[in-house]
Amino acid sequence: MKKIAIIILSLCGSAILFDGCKKYPEGPAISLRSKKERVANTWKLDQLISGGVDSTAFYTNILNDYTVTLTKSGSYTITYNVWGFGVTESGDWSFSSGKEDLNITPKSISIGNLPSPSVLQILKLYEKELWLRNFQSNGTTKEYHFSPK
Repeated sequence: MKKIAIIILSLCGSAILFDGCKKYPEGPAISLRSKKERVANTWKLDQLISGGVDSTAFYTNILNDYTVTLTKSGSYTITYNVWGFGVTESGDWSFSSGKEDLNITPKSISIGNLPSPSVLQILKLYEKELWLRNFQSNGTTKEYHFSPK
């Protein structure tokens, strides 16, 4: 019984210690899965915050079924419907800044112009939750909250 209490206290102490050292502002402090394993998933957009304002309803009226698939091999696919037209974008992704940023490099798009490469700050990276922030050229930010599809 005494050994179990020591183990529990050690784990609690470690959790407190690691809390100040977490990589992403919103967590987690520690994970047994690698960052690549956690980011590799098919994600659906749950919330979009533009310039500090929840703009989810506005964007989901224009962009339906917004889904991002990130693979362990470093490729990505984004699919969505805009005004009834299905759009597919694909390319490569990678980590940068000590795995605190996600680099997106588009290679093809089914409709429209190919977007420029972008860097998204990772705010939260759990197995079942991914939050990203994009800094816009006009000084505002867009924050994307995803969950597995």
